[in-house]
Amino acid sequence: FAVLGVLFLITILRLIIWNRGTDSGYDPNETTTEFDVEVLDYIQPLDPALLEGREDDGVTTILALGNDPLSDDRSDSGLAGLIARQTDATVYNGAFPGSTIAMKNPEYNSSYPLDGLSLYWTVASLANQNFDLMDVIVPDLDSESAREALAALKEVDMNAVDHLILFYDLQDYMGGRIVYDENNLQNLNTCYGALNASIQLVQETWPHIRIFVLSPTYGTFAQGDGTQVDPSQDDLGNGTLVDYLNWQLEASRRNGVSFLDNYYGAVTVDDTDCLTDGYHLNQEGRERVAERFAQILLPAQD
Repeated sequence: FAVLGVLFLITILRLIIWNRGTDSGYDPNETTTEFDVEVLDYIQPLDPALLEGREDDGVTTILALGNDPLSDDRSDSGLAGLIARQTDATVYNGAFPGSTIAMKNPEYNSSYPLDGLSLYWTVASLANQNFDLMDVIVPDLDSESAREALAALKEVDMNAVDHLILFYDLQDYMGGRIVYDENNLQNLNTCYGALNASIQLVQETWPHIRIFVLSPTYGTFAQGDGTQVDPSQDDLGNGTLVDYLNWQLEASRRNGVSFLDNYYGAVTVDDTDCLTDGYHLNQEGRERVAERFAQILLPAQD
C-alpha cells in the first residue's frame, strides 16, 4: 500500500506539472505584420569546362541589363556603381528605363518603340552587333539614361564579359505582360519565354558568361482610377507578382543559371522605406540589392 501511495502521489504531481506547462512567451494580444518566408535563391556555378582555353584577363567584367533599378541612377552611387565597388569589377550598365522582359506586341511596331529595347531584342542586338533599330528608337525617347545605355552596349566587349546581370522590376506585371505560354516556351510576348530565349541565346553565343537573374523587389503602384495595387495579392490578369517571380525562377532552373530572390531576400513588403514612388529603389534599396549580389558573387570567385 505504501508503494502504491507513492506512485499515486508521483502521478498526481506529474499531472499537475504537465497541466501547468511552461511559458512560451506567446502574447495573443500582440499585433505584428512580420511573417516568415523562405528566400527562393537558386545559385548555380558555371561549368568549369566552359572556361577551358579561355585566358583570364585579370579583370572582373559585368554587363547589367534591365530597367529602372539600374537606369534610375548611373552615378557611382547608383546600383551598377555600387556593384562595381563591392565586387571590384568593371560594370557596363545597359539598362533602358521603362523597358520590360516580355514584348507588348507579337511583332515590333513603331507605335510602341520600347518593345525594341526589351530583353531579347537587346541580347539579339549584342549577339549580332547590330544596333540599327536602337539607333532609331533611343533618340526619340529623349532620355539621357537610354542614350548612355546604348553607348554602353556598343562599347562592351562581350568576349571579355565574365558575368551577366538581368534585373527588371515589376513593370512586366504592371503592363499586364503574359507570364507563360505552355505551347511556346520561347514566346517573346511572355516573361518566361523571353527570359528563356534570352538566356539560351547568351549561352549559345558566349558560353563563358555566368548569368544571374535578379527578381523584382516588392513594390506597389496606383492604377489609373487611383486604386492602390498590392502585387503580393492582386492578380491583374496574369497572376500576382509572385507568379512572375516563380516563372523567372523556373526559367533560371531550366537553363542552369543563378537566380537571386530580391522579393523575399532584399526589399520585402516590410521594407517600403527602401522605395520611392511605390516601386523605384532609393539609395538604401540599391545598397541592399548590391550587397546581396556581392555576397553571392564573391564567394564563387575565391
